[in-house]
Amino acid sequence: MNDYRISYTIDNGYSVDTTTITERNEAAARKAFKVFSKAGAITSIELVRENTCATKQQERDTLAAIRRMVDELGPQSYLATAFDGCWEDAESNIENDFGDSMKARFESAECRYKEAEKEALAISKDFEEAQKALRDKDSNIDRLERKILSDEDLLGIISLISEKRLSIETEVKNAAERIVEAAAEPESAAFQNAVKDHRAAKSDLDRYMALLERLVKAQRE
Repeated sequence: MNDYRISYTIDNGYSVDTTTITERNEAAARKAFKVFSKAGAITSIELVRENTCATKQQERDTLAAIRRMVDELGPQSYLATAFDGCWEDAESNIENDFGDSMKARFESAECRYKEAEKEALAISKDFEEAQKALRDKDSNIDRLERKILSDEDLLGIISLISEKRLSIETEVKNAAERIVEAAAEPESAAFQNAVKDHRAAKSDLDRYMALLERLVKAQRE
């Protein structure tokens, strides 16, 4: 729409007045002026502003004219299908100074859908990561369970260690007897070997005794 400043004569041409009319073009402005002032005669018309807002009544009249033309095409026309639901939006926009439209609602819904889709993908990714963590946890638990000895296995190991301990105690005793026998010759190979064997057997005995104590403690727990 455009604003036109119209100068016109009044009082049978004795004076001049002006008015501003908003219309689509100059011809429409001249026609609207005739309705505005049936007695006045236009002396000049000037375009003072372009792309101005139409009045609400102009919007109503235009909507009614478009609706009549679409209705004349019939309810099955392509235009009638395209405008279905739009008339109500247009009426509401005019009366309530809204800027709503089906396109805007669709774009808004599409935007919300895309955001929801992103959130769903993020949730799905978090869910997959949680599942993987759970599988890893279960795998670790299975691995730990396989490492845990049963009471029967523990008793068997304690029995074997006890037998080994008795065997090493015998070695310690024998080595000690050999040390005593060769004590008169401390520089001899027999004495030196006996001492060496005694130390090694005593070290093994201490290690097996400590291991046996831990196994017995674990069995009690």
